[in-house]
Amino acid sequence: MASKFGLAGGIPERRVRPIWDAIDSRQYKNALKHSTTLLSKYPNSPYALALKALILERMGKSEEALSICLNAKELLHTSDSFLMDDLTLSTLQIVFQRLDRLDLATSCYEFACGKFPTNLELMMGLFNCYVREYLYVKQQQTAIKMYKLIGEERYLLWAVCSIQLQVLCGQGEEKLLALAEGLLKKHISSHGLQEPEAVFIFISILENQGKYGDALEILSGKLGSLLTIEVDRLRLEGRLLARSGNFTAAVSTFQKILELCPDDWECFLQYLGCLLDDDKSWCCGPIGKPIRLPETVENLSHIPDDVFDCRITNASAFVKLRIEASCEPIRGPYLANLEIERRKQLHQKGDLKKLLDAFVQYFCRFGHLACFCSDVEAFLEVLNNEEKMELLEKLMKCSKSLSIGPIKCLGLSMTLQKMQDIIGKNYKLTVIELESVAVELVDMYCKSLHLSRDLDAQENMHGEELLSMASNVLVQVLVVFSSTSILLIDASFRLSFESGIKSWMC
Repeated sequence: MASKFGLAGGIPERRVRPIWDAIDSRQYKNALKHSTTLLSKYPNSPYALALKALILERMGKSEEALSICLNAKELLHTSDSFLMDDLTLSTLQIVFQRLDRLDLATSCYEFACGKFPTNLELMMGLFNCYVREYLYVKQQQTAIKMYKLIGEERYLLWAVCSIQLQVLCGQGEEKLLALAEGLLKKHISSHGLQEPEAVFIFISILENQGKYGDALEILSGKLGSLLTIEVDRLRLEGRLLARSGNFTAAVSTFQKILELCPDDWECFLQYLGCLLDDDKSWCCGPIGKPIRLPETVENLSHIPDDVFDCRITNASAFVKLRIEASCEPIRGPYLANLEIERRKQLHQKGDLKKLLDAFVQYFCRFGHLACFCSDVEAFLEVLNNEEKMELLEKLMKCSKSLSIGPIKCLGLSMTLQKMQDIIGKNYKLTVIELESVAVELVDMYCKSLHLSRDLDAQENMHGEELLSMASNVLVQVLVVFSSTSILLIDASFRLSFESGIKSWMC
C-alpha cells in the first residue's frame, strides 16, 4: 500500500507542473490544452480528470466540471488499480467546494479512509471536510482516531474543540464538556501539555463548566507557566476572577494589564465594570460575549453614592497616571476619561464642563483620525441637543487654534463635517445651505489632491471620503426637500471634480 502514496496517479511531475503553472498564472486556455494532452496519455487517471475539472470550473464551465469530477469519483470508488492519494482527493475537493458540493468531497475522503484506515494524511483531509460542513460530532470522532493512532497532542485538542463546538452550538449536551475535561486530564497525567494553546483550551473547558477556581489553579500552577506572554496570562486571570465574582482581585489584575498595555480599551471597560460592580452580565454571560457600554442608569448596579464617588475618583487618578506615563499619544486613556465622565452623567453626578473638556481633549489629539466619530458616538448619547451643539462649537474653536500639518488639518475638517451630520446640524440646514456644504466638500477634495501625489498607487488618497460625503449631502437634499436642483448641483460637482483632477495632473 505504501507504493500507492507517491506521485498522484503515478503521473510524473514534469507532465503535471506546466498545468499548475498555467493555472497559477490564470492562463486557463493554455492549462486546458496541457490537460487535454495529459488525458490523452492517461485517459482514466482520476488526478488528470480532477485537473481538467479544476480548469473548467475556473473558466466558468461548472456543469462540465461537475460531470468530470463525478467521473473521477466513480473511478476511485470502483477500481483498485488507481492510486488514491491526498493530492488527487484535495484537487477534487477544491472543485467540489467551488461548486458548492462539499458533500461529494466528504464522501470521497470517507471512502478513502475506509479503504486505508491508518493513513494519517487522508484522515486529516477527512477531518477538514467535516470542518467545512460543520459536522462537529464526526470531527470529534475522526480527531479521536488520529489521536489514538499516534498519540499526538494536537489531535486531542482538535477532538476537545469539536466537543466544545457541539455544546456551544446546541448540538450536544453540556455533560460532553466533562468528557472533554476527562480526555485532557488523562493526557496530562501521562504526557503533560506542550503548547500554550493546549492550556487555553483546557481552561476554556473548565470555564464553560463554571469551574473558575479549578481554572485559576491550573493557571497559577505548572501548566500556567507555559503561558510565557504575561499580558495574555493576566487577561485570562482577570476574566476568570471577574466571572467568579471576585471583583476586587479582578480590578487589581486589570490594572496590571493597563499598566503594561494602556491602550487596551476592552480591558479598561472590564476594569471599570468590576470596579463599579456593574459588569455582572458580562461576568456571568457566555465566553466571548462582547463588552457593551451601559446605556442607561437601569443597566448599572446601584452601589451607594459614597462608594461610587470613591471608586470613580480612583479610576480617574489611575487613568491620569497612565496618560502621564505614556511616551506616545494613545487613544485608550483619553477614551477612558470620556467613559468615566459618561458614567458620572448616568449616575447623575456628572459635570457637563468636564465631559465637554474630555471631548475637546480627545479631539485635539485624535480628531484627525478617521475613527474619531465612531470612537465618540456612544458618548454623545448622554448629551441633549443643546449640549451637542455646544460641543460642536467647542470643537470648531479648537480646530482653529491647533497648529498642525496639512494632512492632519484635512482630517480635522472631515471629522467636523461628520460630527455635524451625527449631531444632526445638517438636518436643520436649508437647501441652499446644503448645496454650499456639498460644494465646499468637493472643493476641499480638489484642493487636497496634491497631498496624495507621492502615495503609492495602492494606497488610499488623503480625503477620498470627501466625495462620498458630498454625495450623501446631495442625496439628503433630494430625499428631504425633493429638490429638482439636484441635477444642477450634480453637474457642478462633476465639473469641479474634473477640473480638480486636471489641475492636479498638471
